[in-house]
Amino acid sequence: MDMHRWIGRAAMLATLSGVALVPGTALALNDTCANAHSRPMGYQFSLSGSGIIRYYRFFPAGGASYHVNSAPVGANDGATEVCGIAVFADSTCTTFIGFSSGDEDTEDLGGDGSGFVAAASQAHTVRIQHSGQVNAFSCATIIQETTLFSPWFFREVANGYDGFVEIRNSDTFTANGIVVTAFNSSGTATGSTTISIPGNGTALVRVSDLGAPATGFGSVRIATPQKPGTIVANITTLSGVTGLSFDAPFSRRVSPYQ
Repeated sequence: MDMHRWIGRAAMLATLSGVALVPGTALALNDTCANAHSRPMGYQFSLSGSGIIRYYRFFPAGGASYHVNSAPVGANDGATEVCGIAVFADSTCTTFIGFSSGDEDTEDLGGDGSGFVAAASQAHTVRIQHSGQVNAFSCATIIQETTLFSPWFFREVANGYDGFVEIRNSDTFTANGIVVTAFNSSGTATGSTTISIPGNGTALVRVSDLGAPATGFGSVRIATPQKPGTIVANITTLSGVTGLSFDAPFSRRVSPYQ
């Protein structure tokens, strides 16, 4: 349909319905927490400025993990440009979430990274602050889910089967706050543990230590507040009695924008 026909039809519908066609209300500037603009997971966005603060809203799922990164892009004026971030677990910017420890994203020149495990499924807010420079510059920001899932383990005490979750930290810094949770086949969480892994280190968690039933199968979730790719993992189900083993690698849940 061409533009003239669309305008004519819209005018006719407005006349018949008695509804006036008026311009839409302009979107408020997101320079306060109350006026934060929504951003989907995995969508990189940027804004140019100097000495400005902007707020963005996003909606994580409880128990899952996320990472926010912001870094300056483009040419600079000779001074180090800085993109600072702060994450809040609400829509009022009152519950500050501490920065994650051991995150190589914070080594990007002028960049900032922060990760967390969401305590509840509710609105969160990120504040982006540009340092004051002679010239305006852009901060490129992305909010990503980092949760890992493995679809299967099997446990049978009678025949010696147990599931072993092998987890590696690919950073050179210690990765803290990693939450490993087991679920039974009905999707009910049976238990969890929180661990730290040294740089380039490996951890081993048995599903039998996470409350998995003596006989049955299930899945495992790893909530990792580090940047995507920092933590890699696999489940090996094996039996010392039968000598059989099965592997079920973890994969990351991603948004349509990633």
